[in-house]
Amino acid sequence: MDTRERLNEQMKSFMKLKLNIFLQNHAAMIRLPIFDKPDVSIILVLYNKAEYTLLCLETIKAYADVPYEIIIVDNASADETSSLLSKIQNAVIVRNNENSGYLEGCNQGAELARGKWLLFLNNDTQITPSLLSILKHTAENTANCAAVGGKLIYPDGKLQEAGSIIWNDGTSIGYGRGDDPFKPEFSYRREADYCSGACLLVNKEIFYNVGMFDQMYHPGYYEETDLSMKIREQGYKVIYQPAAVVIHYEFGSSSVIEALTYQNRNRELFFRRWENRMNDFNSPSSGIQARVPRRQEVCKILVIDDRIPIPQMGCGYPRSFKLLEGLAKSGCAVTLFPLQFPEKAEPYTYLLQQQGIEVLYSVDNEKLNLHKHLSERNNYYDLVMISRLHNIREAAHIVKNTTINQKIIYDAEAVFSYRDILKQEIIGNPLPEQTVQDMIRQEIDLMKQADKVVTVSEREKRFIESYGIQNVNIVSHHLGVRSTPKTFERRRDLLYVGSFTPNSPNEDAAIYFTREVYPLVFKELGIKLWIVGINMLESVKSLATDHINVTGIVPDLWNYYNDCRVFVVPTRYASGIPLKLLECMSHGVPSVVTPLIAEQLGLDEETVLVGNDPRDMAEKIIRCYTDKTTWQRLRRNGLKFVEKEYNSKVFQQQILQLKEFPSD
Repeated sequence: MDTRERLNEQMKSFMKLKLNIFLQNHAAMIRLPIFDKPDVSIILVLYNKAEYTLLCLETIKAYADVPYEIIIVDNASADETSSLLSKIQNAVIVRNNENSGYLEGCNQGAELARGKWLLFLNNDTQITPSLLSILKHTAENTANCAAVGGKLIYPDGKLQEAGSIIWNDGTSIGYGRGDDPFKPEFSYRREADYCSGACLLVNKEIFYNVGMFDQMYHPGYYEETDLSMKIREQGYKVIYQPAAVVIHYEFGSSSVIEALTYQNRNRELFFRRWENRMNDFNSPSSGIQARVPRRQEVCKILVIDDRIPIPQMGCGYPRSFKLLEGLAKSGCAVTLFPLQFPEKAEPYTYLLQQQGIEVLYSVDNEKLNLHKHLSERNNYYDLVMISRLHNIREAAHIVKNTTINQKIIYDAEAVFSYRDILKQEIIGNPLPEQTVQDMIRQEIDLMKQADKVVTVSEREKRFIESYGIQNVNIVSHHLGVRSTPKTFERRRDLLYVGSFTPNSPNEDAAIYFTREVYPLVFKELGIKLWIVGINMLESVKSLATDHINVTGIVPDLWNYYNDCRVFVVPTRYASGIPLKLLECMSHGVPSVVTPLIAEQLGLDEETVLVGNDPRDMAEKIIRCYTDKTTWQRLRRNGLKFVEKEYNSKVFQQQILQLKEFPSD
């Protein structure tokens, strides 16, 4: 007897003991709640195995978190099931005189359902917290979704299914069966060929319209596979939702031999019915390719970046997060490979996974290995996008040496040599012209390893093209306009938001502003300065005084944008685009910036005020702070600028162009 069998025997003994205790206790009852309008109708079909049913009902009562009803169809059970059902209140119970089979029982229950959604649930399952709300939210917030299935895990902790795959010979398999259920590849939402009927949420109206479960598959097996085919024929999807977890004692409600017999028979029936659709599916030898069915024309893209992006960290990560979202929204099958810092980062990992992005991360302290990953997924990806200079320096040769003719996109995020050259000028150490050209050439040479270069602005696009690189696209950023409501009169103080991390231009900017600009402003106005954002630098923390508040990271900047009257961007050297300026403009906060920042976005003084030196910047801040007409003009034009230039439609159009390459 192997480990799983021993565990199953122990669990069966425990469940039988628990059932016996429950039945012997005259006061013990399962009192289910009553809802006038249930959202979900949970359908349980029983044939013996009362001990499983008890645990299943207990978890439903404990964890169901939407209005629901339970419909129980008992197929003439001969064990303690009848006694158990007599101790259940407020369930709809159908008692058949003979065993009509699982499939017929499901259809019987569906005909009695009052909910919009049907949840077919095996009685040998235990649901987990939030399962119902997660399934329902997924179904209601996914376009053209007719059914959602969850992640099924065996009691020994092994994965039973992360969605299921149909092969082109009509056989099928639970994706990931027997593996670690919490690996990244099993933890992101995606469209599936089908999901097991052991836990399957289905739109009731669509279920009726496609003819319910087909009696051809009586008494069970392949009925949910057939249902998924009928659903797709009507233009709908079946979605796998990994956050909806169910523990499943597979074959707990039937014998293994009986189950395999019906599976083999019904596979032949299924294949004959859908033979003309089998070319939509992959062969059993296709491996990881089978996650994306052949019927779907999907661009599979590997994105290599430093880490799982945490937007609050700045350093381009707000854009990185939006870029991943945009790629997924455009229909790409996206995998994120965090090259430098492979640790899981919540809640951002989960947020990306819920948008259909496979987010890789270290499991059991095993570091990610790019060469190994590409070797295991040989010829899987259509494109590889590498973000940031140090990553293309490390990864480009691995990609080229591992995968034949792999197209590479380099996402520059910023022209780093330009920033470093400016920095040396600012600190009074201008570099010789030859050194400047050498630095630029080294960066350009790395870009030339890519088939396409992506940058964030027209300014940087022209700069890169001037060095002979032709295939350059712009993918900038997008923000929703969320204008803060407070009026000019109700606001006060200055705000500077940035990411204060090692080697960041924001350190220089904060020190420069507090030493050379803010004292002039304070002398005139006596207002406070708020320095907000992730802060790893003692040099910035030490700037705090009675009038300068250094907060560190805050979870939500809304109150700062709503309370402060003027935003400042005193950055003296940088590349890319100033994301925090765009964010503040999207909230309707007027800004005073350096000439560099205005140039990066192509802004004039109709939209921001530009301070050319410390005194000029101080005077512009004082003017913006005290002149209501100027303040209102900048606020209005800033909102218009963001809405026009950095909206989601423009961003998505830019992303769609990434997949377009000139003919070879």
